[in-house]
Amino acid sequence: MSFFSLDIVGQCWLCDQSCVDHCGLCSTCFNDLPRLPPHNLRPLTRPDYCHTWVAPLSFQPPTDRWLYRFKYHSTPALASHFAVLLAAQIIAYHKQSCTPLPDAVCAVPMSWSRWRQRGFNQAWELATATAKVLGLPVLDRLIRVGGEHQQHQLDWAARQANADQAFAHCGRACGCRHVAIVDDVITTGATLTAAARVLLESGVEQVSGWALAYTPAEYHGEG
Repeated sequence: MSFFSLDIVGQCWLCDQSCVDHCGLCSTCFNDLPRLPPHNLRPLTRPDYCHTWVAPLSFQPPTDRWLYRFKYHSTPALASHFAVLLAAQIIAYHKQSCTPLPDAVCAVPMSWSRWRQRGFNQAWELATATAKVLGLPVLDRLIRVGGEHQQHQLDWAARQANADQAFAHCGRACGCRHVAIVDDVITTGATLTAAARVLLESGVEQVSGWALAYTPAEYHGEG
């Protein structure tokens, strides 16, 4: 099966030109995407609650503009395009590492006030679309109980403190041993780490982190 068999005639989400699109983009914009290798992106200096970080794209132009449109311009339909890229990267990683896919997928939850403001949870949209491509069930076992500050406005230490008490689990993990948490962007990994710790406390044995994009250390002020 080709993941890119979904190409149709449409309008590019980045340059607005009519085209035969690839994951919602024209061939030029698609080829300009800053791709990442299918490796575990988690630095060894980060806590290993979330054992693996996988993302297909680097969070730099034009990925940043594409995600901004997704989150802040009320375009949840973009999740289906992102899911194709993310699913392809996940399969490539697991084939390369000779490891099985997780048993289920879980989205980073959003607070009720933020949901009312935006109208949708971008992580949930991406998680459900990716799970559909991969044929995996979606768990709804995490709730947001704090961490209201937007992570992109904080430095690393503040991100960690903001995320540490942000989540709680609502029930056991239905016998799933390995769960993947999905977010739109991984920067310092503070959100994934905090959410993973809560899932482990609920009975999950292993947690992976998936996102459309990863911010390299040089882009968020780390050495």
